[in-house]
Parts: sequence; structure tokens; C-alpha cells
Amino acid sequence: MPTDDIWTDELGYVNLGTSERETHKEETKRLIQSLPREHPEVFEDIPIDPADYEAIFETAIHSIDGDIKANRGTENEDMVKELFLEPASESGYLTYQDQRSDERVDFKGRLTNGQAWAMDVKGGEGQSISHLLVPSNTELLVVWSHRKSDNTTTPDSRLNEVINRMVRWGFNQDENPALMVIYDPPAGARTEDGEVIPDVVVLPEYLPSPENPNPPMREPTEMEFLRILYDVTIGNDDLESEEVQKHIWFHALWMDDPDSGRVQKSIYNSHFGEDVSLRTQSIDYDRISDVEE
Repeated sequence: MPTDDIWTDELGYVNLGTSERETHKEETKRLIQSLPREHPEVFEDIPIDPADYEAIFETAIHSIDGDIKANRGTENEDMVKELFLEPASESGYLTYQDQRSDERVDFKGRLTNGQAWAMDVKGGEGQSISHLLVPSNTELLVVWSHRKSDNTTTPDSRLNEVINRMVRWGFNQDENPALMVIYDPPAGARTEDGEVIPDVVVLPEYLPSPENPNPPMREPTEMEFLRILYDVTIGNDDLESEEVQKHIWFHALWMDDPDSGRVQKSIYNSHFGEDVSLRTQSIDYDRISDVEE
């Protein structure tokens, strides 16, 4: 049913930030907490009585949460390997090495055109990106955000909340990430066959600096990695198709006044242009000043 919302109607995302979903979440929480009082029959066939349930409820919830967080990183990396890297390798599109036990980057390899790439997989907001170390001969650096959380946020918020940390990391570490892949099974758009369509944020050829304040944007239709990504994940290797273009995002960065130290930012959709954009703010080029003489 049309909602007059371009994010759901045209781009195909699931809006997790609706009042209905929020109501269902709260009702689910209330149901779990009120089981001993409102549904004591549940305990008739299990070796725990209602009083024990109430006494250990919070401990059990924290334990489940801890297990989920402990396993999430490894699960995300295994999913990306199974979903993308293994079939891409089997199709002869690329070679890859699983570096998780040896180096502080998850995967690296080469495309069939010889381009050296490296990719790190993050879950949620990618907080562990600060630990990433990139091979010095990397020509294409990719960060993959594999989302599994059902937190109630709108589509634009779910996209936006994983991007800024990567950009700040790039400035702090003097690295130039080329692409951020956002793979979001709970809320991402899907093909007619039900396959999740990855969103890809394309960054400039290098991050701006006072010496080079206006970096050119990369051209996504010329990027072999993107062609492989969409071919393997949704069976569409036409980067100029509407299906793909709707899920490519340009992240422009530039400095209007290099002396000001402010980096301007704009994130907009490849198909709709500035008509569909993400909220973002300028940032400081140098976040930490030198010690005074």
C-alpha cells in the first residue's frame, strides 16, 4: 500500500520507526515481563516456577544480550564470506584471503583486473573500526556494515548512523576508504525475488585536505568491485540500472576555505540526486590540535 514516503515507496526500505512497530515492541517487552502474573500456565510444563522466573529474569536477559554481542562480530564476517566472497571467488571474479586470525583487517585480495582490495566487516555502527590496519598497497578499501539490529529507526537514520564513524576514522588514520557497503536484512530494500539489495556509499578519490581541498568523486559505474557486488548479491551486474542506481550514494567532501579547517559534507542518492539526501554536518579537519610551542 503506497505511503507517500519515497523511502518506502520508491527506494523499497522497511521503516522500522513507525508508531505501530514501537507499540509492538513495548507490548512484547510487557508480555515477557508479565508472564508469571498474567500467564502462569506457561510454567506448568517447564522446571521453573513463576517466582524463580521473576528472580532471575534480568540476569537471563543480560546473559542473552552478552551472548549476542559476543557472537555478532564473527557471525557478521562469516555471513559476508558466505554471501559474497565465496561465490565471487568461485565465479572467478576475485581472490581473497581470510586474515581474521592473523591481521587487523578481515579480508584482502585482488580482483581479476589486478586491483588490490581490502575489506573490514563491521556490525551495527562499526565501533571497532578504530582497530583496523590497512595493507600499504591497498588500492580499494571497503568497509562492510552488516546490520542485524531491529532498533526502531527510519530508513534514512539507519543509513546515516553507520557512515560518519568511517569518515572520521579515515581522517584520523590518513586512510582513504573508497566504499561503504551497508547490508541490512531487517530494513533494507529487496528484489522481486526477496534478495537484500546492498546500499553502497561512494567516497571521493581521496579525503580533502588544505593542500587538496576539492577531491574528485569516484565514478561508480567504472568500479569493478561494485559490478561484482551487485552481480553476486542480487544477480544484476548493470550498474546503470535503476534497481542498482537507487542504492548507490555519493558522499561528497570538500573544503570551501582550507584555512578554516572545516570539511563540508553532502550525501545524496545516485538516482534521485539531491532530492533524496542524508542529513550530515561539517567536521573539523584536525580534531586534535598540536601541543603549543
